[in-house]
Amino acid sequence: MAFVLWRDKYDVGIRKIDRQHRAIIGVLNSLYDMQEARKKPRQMQRVFAQLRNYIQRHFATEEAYIVKKGCSGVDEQRREHKQFIDTICGYQKDFLKKKSLTEINLFNFVWDWFAHHIMVVDKKCLSGGDDMLD
Repeated sequence: MAFVLWRDKYDVGIRKIDRQHRAIIGVLNSLYDMQEARKKPRQMQRVFAQLRNYIQRHFATEEAYIVKKGCSGVDEQRREHKQFIDTICGYQKDFLKKKSLTEINLFNFVWDWFAHHIMVVDKKCLSGGDDMLD
């Protein structure tokens, strides 16, 4: 069962980016569904790989859109994106070392960051319903 449900208020009006946001929410829900990660290391590794792959692809899409649209702040976006990926990689390294993880901490980090990123950062520059990348 999905813990995080997509709401229309998360849409930025760009189909490709909204689809990517929804896919990331799907991975986030998979993470939430995980119980006792130390008993499921393969599944946890899959979640990390999916999250990292979706996020990297998504961030590249966002950055390309921002550049095409001529919005200021692409460097700030890139910094935020890099910090996010670095933090996810840190969680993954810790998991690989310890074979355990407090999933709720990772879930909370991803959800808090993602919700803020969509609602504040993305909406500021990406909103407008312009599908330049589709």
